[in-house]
Amino acid sequence: MTAVKCKCGKVEVHLSTTKPLFRLMCCCNDCNAILQWAAWKRRESFYPAFQGIDKIYMENSLRFLKGENLLRWVKLTKKSVCLRSITTCCYSSLFVENLSILGPKIACIDFDFCDVQGFQACEITAQIFEKDVPSNRRELICDSFNGPRFEAGPKETSRWPSVIPTILNAQSTEVVFPKGFTPLREIIERSVKSYGWINLEDYNDNSEGPIVLSGRN
Repeated sequence: MTAVKCKCGKVEVHLSTTKPLFRLMCCCNDCNAILQWAAWKRRESFYPAFQGIDKIYMENSLRFLKGENLLRWVKLTKKSVCLRSITTCCYSSLFVENLSILGPKIACIDFDFCDVQGFQACEITAQIFEKDVPSNRRELICDSFNGPRFEAGPKETSRWPSVIPTILNAQSTEVVFPKGFTPLREIIERSVKSYGWINLEDYNDNSEGPIVLSGRN
């Protein structure tokens, strides 16, 4: 079993498996913008302001132990299909749901922005969305990475086909739900029904946070 906790320990979720399906280093604008906002809410600096986000992907079978009422789901814009869970206690980022890319059988965990215990170590499968990295960060973030690297993400290139079968296999594997475990979608629906979601495009908290989308020059 894998335990995912927020940084202050008030929120704890268990996943029914310990072996990651795959692991990606994501450099996309959206992830960085929301995590920068979360750091601002914690009154912390998010430096470097743009970086690769380490994500592990597990079977989508979860059980809440405590703190479900402290979880909120964040969209960058009203039209975003990607949802990110942020805790209101310490503004940790736990999970990301993007059904258009991952499908319903995969749960994404923000490894660097919460406390993850009990999972089996695995190598980074690929680094993706390098097209969003500013030129002054490219050498450090992109050129220093030795694995498969892709400008735009999951697409057919000379290197990407070596990674695609891993993701397709994860999307087609049957998920087992032990007693008390549910898919992430059920957790999202309970939260959104009670609290709605946070739409950062319209966010207003008297002094708005730094939702910065990177320039690419």
